Amino acid sequence: MIIDIREELKGNIARIEKNFLAVALSGGVDSSVAAYLLYEGLSSHSGEGAEKRMAGASHYIWPDSRCCNTEVLDRAREVCRLLNLPYYIMDLTSLFKEKVVDDFTQTYINGKTPNPCIRCNQWVRFKAFYNLLTERMRENGLLGDEEPLYFSTGHYVRVENTADGAFIKRARDNNKDQSYMLYRISKEMLEYLIFPLGEYRKDEVMEIARKLDLPSASGAESQDACFVEGEYVDFLKNYTGRRDLSTEGDIIDTEGNVIGKHKGYIHYTIGQRRGLDLGNGPWYVTDIDPEGNRVVVGRKKDARSNRFIVEETNWFIEEHGKEFNCNVRVRYNSPEIPCTVFPIDDSSVIVRLKESTIVSPGQSAVFYHNGLVMGGGIISRLDHDKS
Repeated sequence: MIIDIREELKGNIARIEKNFLAVALSGGVDSSVAAYLLYEGLSSHSGEGAEKRMAGASHYIWPDSRCCNTEVLDRAREVCRLLNLPYYIMDLTSLFKEKVVDDFTQTYINGKTPNPCIRCNQWVRFKAFYNLLTERMRENGLLGDEEPLYFSTGHYVRVENTADGAFIKRARDNNKDQSYMLYRISKEMLEYLIFPLGEYRKDEVMEIARKLDLPSASGAESQDACFVEGEYVDFLKNYTGRRDLSTEGDIIDTEGNVIGKHKGYIHYTIGQRRGLDLGNGPWYVTDIDPEGNRVVVGRKKDARSNRFIVEETNWFIEEHGKEFNCNVRVRYNSPEIPCTVFPIDDSSVIVRLKESTIVSPGQSAVFYHNGLVMGGGIISRLDHDKS
């Protein structure tokens, strides 16, 4: 064994007992190292080769995508060969198109800023992919009809079990933490998830990969919107067939005065400062009006908000029907901001920030307490009623 398995990971591996484990492989460094750590951990815990209790799997979601092209799948397959693990590929292109790509394009057309990775984790990786793998393992006699399938990925995140149930927890490496991306996973599934890299720093993972001479050790980092090649605006126009998305329109200030022209509202997001080509700046995008084909700009203070509506919520806490205080992140890699959450109904809340920041509808608001994810939802609109 090249590196000691962290005690926290040993504890998670012990939870598997005699059940079967599937590792999602992207062909990248992170998932490859995760597979190695789990293989070594399972072998040490059980005293026998982990190949009897473990398999690798990838999903095919988009033609020639950066995350599932032939080269990427070959690297994932090679990792399984090195570990003597069975390898499976699941075709989920139809679901990915419906739940991720169509949502991505429609969100932009609506003048908002989507996060496709969150939707992919919600509908594809941690739901359909997991369910298909469970069926396949049972068909192959690797999993009993009533046995749960344990599932692992290369995400930098942890799961913590508390008296109130299991929660997603921020990774030890704060710079690589991906808890924000996983808040839409169902609470019921957390019991069967293992994230080996949550206890490691990125540089430690890279060192393991180099020592193992993994086929992915020199591969590039994964990127958002893996299905988009080139400029996303070109993708949107080609995918939807709507050439009018680049139709010029007015840029107006917060008082309604026309102060310039834009090259198509689809090119802009709230908080954007560069590329406005306006005098007397700096200017920031404060609102986007798709129906009127207008982009609204103001000063930096106008682009910042301290109150907004969150819909499509997903909770890990039981009592979320009353006002509570916590921290919130309003985009990936943003800092946590103290806030108060006011329930509207079962699936939506109002969030009031202690300090204002740039908030983009379409992005997610994820709520934290002591490093644990309480829940989150999609930012639907800014709330200008300060009463």
